[in-house]
Amino acid sequence: MPVLNSIKRRLIEHLSTLITELHVGSDGTQASETDGGVRSLGSVTPTVKIIDDSTLEVKGTFDASYVYTTDIEEVYLQYKDSTTNEFVPIYRAAIDPLTKNRQEEISFTFLLEVD
Repeated sequence: MPVLNSIKRRLIEHLSTLITELHVGSDGTQASETDGGVRSLGSVTPTVKIIDDSTLEVKGTFDASYVYTTDIEEVYLQYKDSTTNEFVPIYRAAIDPLTKNRQEEISFTFLLEVD
């Protein structure tokens, strides 16, 4: 039996409160559903917007103040569990390597769906 729409909405509302960090990293290995982390270069606090009863939009921008000597090869979303103070992975994706210097701004946008 599929999850009912009214519960999907509550799951989306709860998930929207959990996403607290967007990281870029230097680990270019293949991402998987069992991934546990990132080789972080830096992070920003993303904006999270509820699109509909099953979809979130997550955006984060690394402006000119973020400079890395190592190529960015992954992006990663996580939250901090308030009961354990541990960071919990939500999403990770390997990307083609790119260089981030002071002359450019890099923005990431994700659409996360609860099915």
